Amino acid sequence: MCVSGNSQRRFSVKRSARGLSHFFSALLLSCACVSLDAAQLREHRVEDLDYGRALYRYFQEDDLGAITQLMIARQRARNANQQDEANLLLADLYYDFGLYEESREIFARLLTAEVSDSIQSRIWFNLARLRYEQGHFDHARDLLSRITEQLPKGIEAERKYMLVNLYLGNRQYDQAADLSNQISSRYIWKLYARYNMGVALAENGQYEQSKSILTRIGEINAPSTELRALRDRANLSLGLIQLRLDLPEDALESLSRIRLEGPLSNQALLATGWAWYRLDQFDKAAHPWRALIRRNAVDAATQEAIVAIPANYAKAEQNTLAVRHYEIAVKQFDLQLELLDNAVGSIENDGLISALQENALLYDSDRLQRLPPSSDVTPQLHILMASTEFQREIKRYQELTDIRVSLDYWSNSFPALELMLAERRQRFQQKLPLLQQSASFDQLEQIRERRERFAEQVNAIDASGDYLALATPEEEDHLERLQRVATSIVKVAPENDTAYQQDMFRLLSGLLNYEMETDYPVRFWKTRKQLILLDRALLKANYKVSALGQITERTANDFEIFEGLIDGQADRIESLRDRVSGLLKKQEQYINKLAIDEIRRQQLHIVQLRLNARFELAKLYDELAEQQ
Repeated sequence: MCVSGNSQRRFSVKRSARGLSHFFSALLLSCACVSLDAAQLREHRVEDLDYGRALYRYFQEDDLGAITQLMIARQRARNANQQDEANLLLADLYYDFGLYEESREIFARLLTAEVSDSIQSRIWFNLARLRYEQGHFDHARDLLSRITEQLPKGIEAERKYMLVNLYLGNRQYDQAADLSNQISSRYIWKLYARYNMGVALAENGQYEQSKSILTRIGEINAPSTELRALRDRANLSLGLIQLRLDLPEDALESLSRIRLEGPLSNQALLATGWAWYRLDQFDKAAHPWRALIRRNAVDAATQEAIVAIPANYAKAEQNTLAVRHYEIAVKQFDLQLELLDNAVGSIENDGLISALQENALLYDSDRLQRLPPSSDVTPQLHILMASTEFQREIKRYQELTDIRVSLDYWSNSFPALELMLAERRQRFQQKLPLLQQSASFDQLEQIRERRERFAEQVNAIDASGDYLALATPEEEDHLERLQRVATSIVKVAPENDTAYQQDMFRLLSGLLNYEMETDYPVRFWKTRKQLILLDRALLKANYKVSALGQITERTANDFEIFEGLIDGQADRIESLRDRVSGLLKKQEQYINKLAIDEIRRQQLHIVQLRLNARFELAKLYDELAEQQ
């Protein structure tokens, strides 16, 4: 069983691992998670946008979205700066989805590439964790021994925890104890390791050492749900060990520390009754069992309590009450077997999937505690949802459902995309003549020819120093008027005295020419500057016309590209929808199979209890008959 941290957000996905039951006992707590504390998360620097987006989805617990983002980033090749970190995250997500081979392949590729020592150490750790989860413990130990660089603190704590379990599996208790003491108390891995130590020592016959460890865990102040669950587990394990060693008083003390509303409360109530039973306190033994049978009737502990109550009466030599309660127990077992048969029939008719969807358990398993049973299957969900494998398959079913919803969205989006593309193409076609005209080099060439003629005029003026060529329009008007005056003086000169007029003409003409000749350098410099500005404007216009032509051509090509991207995608999406629907159907069948297998196990257990009840009932009938 695994209790994953809620107070610490893991750097790899939360998951439950198969316990090391073949090491010492089914009570051994085994986890395979990688946790980072808040400080480490703050130190993790994100440099690539796509990697950052994937991390955002990851910390939102949208694992499928994170995988999608990482795969998109691979296609874009935009996360080169943090490619190794992105691949580590992708491999870890594959691991969480149970894609162990795909995860291992990514790690293998990373090892063949040139990666930093810190990345390589994390790869060794992840590979060791993978082999540890698959039960290849010797290989896991070898991989852990290759780690040379210091791992992040949270991961280092788990590495030591794994090594502690490996030492315990080999009965190397001293090494395990030393290493467990080296785990930082900041991480719950230390308590996990100590718990496993306590169970392993008890299995090895070292009760006092086991009791010391488990009692210390069982009395911790537990502010979090995770710690409270671990505390209850330690107290239950210790209580069961003490019952096995025939120490009922000690067992009662240990069991009394377990919460009455916790997930282990049913087992604790059953064990408490047996502890009082061992002390021949039959009335006190009946109290927890009666409280238990008022709870979920399909729970194994409740079913055993149904038989324990008449056994308690029989031990107290109250045979009449024992017979009555054994008869009630047999009827209850018959009813439960009938209910389980109905549940199997309902599951075969998709009742389980309907119940999961109705209670929204695909997205919120806590709703099971808040909603009343609505079908023959719902009472079984309490037991089924406690199974790690069942929850994992439910999550896979949920992810497949999310994929189908995404495919439905895209399938419905393609008609809109096609309409948008058609409308934009139409608007482009309408504006294309104007764009082609704007992108034409003919007008630009005409302007360039006019510029060349202007440049020739400027050079001619510069060569001749012709200041009159730079006269302003007002000066040109004055020159024309003076020319007309000169013509008039010539006409009237034979008949009139024009000396005064000629003097004034020469004065005004000389003054005007003097001003233009004096101002010529400034005017010529301004003219040359205007020619330079014109050259710059022509260069910019040439660039814009060229760019406009390229944009026009590229836009036309983009329409073809977009049309090619959209064309055929609807068929592809439909094909993917069919595949996902097939996978969903198979997943539903597998979920149903898991549920039916679990119910069959419950039926076998109930059948055995019913046989025991009938056997004890027959014995009591015989005893009562002899007494009569």
